[in-house]
Amino acid sequence: MRIKIDSEMDILEYSQFHDYEEFKVNMEIWLIDYQKKFTRGEILGLNQLIQLSSKIPGVCHEAMRTIACCKDLDLRKDAISRSTFKRMIWKCIEFKILTAYETENQNGAQIGNLYVFNPYPSF
Repeated sequence: MRIKIDSEMDILEYSQFHDYEEFKVNMEIWLIDYQKKFTRGEILGLNQLIQLSSKIPGVCHEAMRTIACCKDLDLRKDAISRSTFKRMIWKCIEFKILTAYETENQNGAQIGNLYVFNPYPSF
């Protein structure tokens, strides 16, 4: 199932955190438990995704190429490949760290994914 994203207001409802600090604490706990299950490149990608999820805490609607290259974070030398990014996403989904939703435009064509981080279960 694809969801329609017409504005930033549509994205706000997916945030599961009250503020960025709550999101950051939850991500630190997730990483304590699962960091060793990711490769170095996957951790770089995950950290980039976490940083890009700060405007709306725990939600990112950037294109995969933006996240993988992430020139805004000045990580050009450490940019990861699309396949590394995809592996990282699949691991995060498997560990229930995040949920990914396909999004579509007005014509029904897929325009990317909405990445929504989940709160740590016992937090």
